[in-house]
Amino acid sequence: MKRRNTITTLLFLLLTAAGLALVLTAFVGGEGKLEGLLKSAVRERDPGAVLSEAESAVNSDLDRDHLFIQLYGGVQRLSGRRVIQDMVAGNTVAKLSTGALNFVNLGTAGQVDQEAVGRRAQATAELAAKLEVRGIPYLYIAAPQKIQRGAELLPRGLEESGNATCDAYLAELDRLGVDYLDLRPVFESNGIYSNWFFRTDHHWKPEAAFFAWQYLSGELDLRYGYETPSILTNPNNWSTRVLDDFFLGSQGKRVGSLYAGVDDFTIYTPKFDTNLTYTNSDGSFDRSGPFAQSVCFPERVEERDWFNGNPYTYYSGGDYAMATMVNHNNPKGPKVVLLRESFSCALAPFLALSCSELTTIDLRYFSGDLMDTIRELEPDLVLTLYTASSTGLDNMFNFDTTE
Repeated sequence: MKRRNTITTLLFLLLTAAGLALVLTAFVGGEGKLEGLLKSAVRERDPGAVLSEAESAVNSDLDRDHLFIQLYGGVQRLSGRRVIQDMVAGNTVAKLSTGALNFVNLGTAGQVDQEAVGRRAQATAELAAKLEVRGIPYLYIAAPQKIQRGAELLPRGLEESGNATCDAYLAELDRLGVDYLDLRPVFESNGIYSNWFFRTDHHWKPEAAFFAWQYLSGELDLRYGYETPSILTNPNNWSTRVLDDFFLGSQGKRVGSLYAGVDDFTIYTPKFDTNLTYTNSDGSFDRSGPFAQSVCFPERVEERDWFNGNPYTYYSGGDYAMATMVNHNNPKGPKVVLLRESFSCALAPFLALSCSELTTIDLRYFSGDLMDTIRELEPDLVLTLYTASSTGLDNMFNFDTTE
């Protein structure tokens, strides 16, 4: 009698769990391992067959669909919590007063490391000096970061030093006679600053990269005489397509879409004729054709996948040690080397239209000799684009400029 009651009880629980699995399936889509096991157990009236595998099936299904992250983020939002600590250093997420997310490092006090600033500025000055000997001008470009200068957006008790570090670094460049361009004031005086950035990611939006290119193209003309025809930078000559609720950025992936929502993503396509070739130095790709097929990657936005996809890499494809964009429609334009990090993903395809050849080098992954490579490329201009992040600057200038 007791065994019969036990089996009946287990079957009841399994049927209840099967119903729950069906609800979860409706929420996350597709039949999971747990649902398949439950259906088999009920069909065979053998609850013991599923018990040994149920736990791993549950873990597999929930990890697959990131349900734990989603529910956890939703609960944190309901509770009004603005800091979600991560076990991985540097991945703790804070919600700004604008509702956007930002990575924070709880182990720092928001102070500027003056020694590190001086070291990076000196390395930059040495690079600029070696380029000057060869008649190659150099320009450091400070990209804006997500938190605007002077704005108190972080939760009480948290501090950030990105803008202060950038101020100190640019002051050192000025003292050492290195040319630089600070994009922060341009973004602060045009539109709503927070709208230039994704809510769930630390990068700027394609709209911001396009705007930066417009401004930078004017500076390249003013400083070096490299003119970009206004027909290229005129937004009326570009079509835009907005993919609604398409992008969950690196910060959003840590806390789920229920915590701060998701982002739209904008696709820029020129209405004028373009013809480019884009190659990776490791030979992993060789793409030719119009803007939208060569320097952009349509396959990255074929379907919405918040947790496994990265639509941001629609532009440039991602971070590569060294890659080159050749603009066949501008053979008399300048040859430019851009020392870059991930912010340049969105900018590089636009900047390539101002060049005959744009070679991007990401020093986080580049293992060659920088000066030898630049000599081989024989560029007309070398640029660096980086944000105000002190960690990023460490990556950027962690190279030896000696020959």
